[in-house]
Amino acid sequence: MQSHRLLNQLDCYRLPEPPSPKPTRDNFVAILWDLEALATWQLEVYCRAFEMALAVVRPSLPERDLTGVWN
Repeated sequence: MQSHRLLNQLDCYRLPEPPSPKPTRDNFVAILWDLEALATWQLEVYCRAFEMALAVVRPSLPERDLTGVWN
């Protein structure tokens, strides 16, 4: 890969690398999950996804009319 043709002619100053941050106690947060609420939410998401999948797989209205019996 070629470098810029004028790069070596420029007198540019590069900033020094910043120090890496040190972990402190304030960086961490305790998260308490309500497992019952999480399970309920997850069940709702799966039920909605299942309903959407069934709607996609169901034959269209014209296809159902072709196989239907009108008598």
